Amino acid sequence: MTSLLRTPARRIALAVALSVLILFLLLWLLHITLPRFDSQLPLLTAKPETVPMQPYKPAPRQHKAAPRHKPVKSKLVPPPPAPAILTSKAAAPDTPAIPAPAETPPAAETSAQNTVVAASGAETDNRDKTDIPHLPRHAQLSFTAYLGTSSTHIGEMRHNLEILEDGHYVLRTELRTAGLARLFKSYDLIQTSRGTLTENGDLKPEKFSGERIDEHGKRDVSSSFDWSRHEADFANGTKDPLPNHAQDILSFLYQLSQESFNRKLVPLTISNGKKLEHYQLEVGNVENINTPMGKLRALHLRKMRQPGEEGQEIWLGLEYRMLPVKFRQIDRSGKIVAEIVIREIRLSDK
Repeated sequence: MTSLLRTPARRIALAVALSVLILFLLLWLLHITLPRFDSQLPLLTAKPETVPMQPYKPAPRQHKAAPRHKPVKSKLVPPPPAPAILTSKAAAPDTPAIPAPAETPPAAETSAQNTVVAASGAETDNRDKTDIPHLPRHAQLSFTAYLGTSSTHIGEMRHNLEILEDGHYVLRTELRTAGLARLFKSYDLIQTSRGTLTENGDLKPEKFSGERIDEHGKRDVSSSFDWSRHEADFANGTKDPLPNHAQDILSFLYQLSQESFNRKLVPLTISNGKKLEHYQLEVGNVENINTPMGKLRALHLRKMRQPGEEGQEIWLGLEYRMLPVKFRQIDRSGKIVAEIVIREIRLSDK
């Protein structure tokens, strides 16, 4: 054995042989089984849940006229059923979405005293003031913006309404381009309206502010309403006489739900943050409009415009407290540049 290890080459060869032998024993002679550990953690999944809504019961108003925000059994505009979240069919594939009202709901069939047939035979809205729905205490409306009348998605809009316990309200809207459209044109718009809710259920704005950010930079506008002096003050230093029932460019969209629409033209005085403008809204017909929520019945309103002026069209949802469910923007040449269509409605009266 000693003679075998006399030379370095022999010692190296012996070491290699021993290493191979040990490796062979470990791989083939010893059977070692490692324990298997199966994970007991549950698979994480997102599951949308609805939020139940309880009917809001405000205190009776102290005035001679019939309270306009007191819940009534309106045949034209029934209160939304619980749960309160009215979702798009595509928004929650794992949870059954609340279906949109049928094209001709039972409430509409029995509301002959609330509708009239115009000379053309088209249905128009002629609600009595006692049928006007009260504004929800909390509302969140989500919209999708499309290019013109096409299906090209160019942006998202969200409205939030909060009516506080002290009688004040806060309205906020956010609009921004999205998807491929944002690569070509970045546009963000934030508007806020603050004010009070009157005894008659009307919005009475006190402060409006708007912020727009695009390729030209950031621009701000604002206006305040001094009802004691009947004066509107603007951030640029100008002032305008403030008529009764004036609104701002955001609050008027929700104040429309408190109109009776018993006339063909509705006059409005609206602040856009830079000046007061005088609108004439033409009251159109009740139409069926297609939305991601399904087909909705809506009252069509159109801003009367002179040649060279921008235009606007608004649709108010008859089944959803006359809240806005569609907008259409028209440029100075009369071309439809964008449509903004409701995607989801969340309401609560608690």
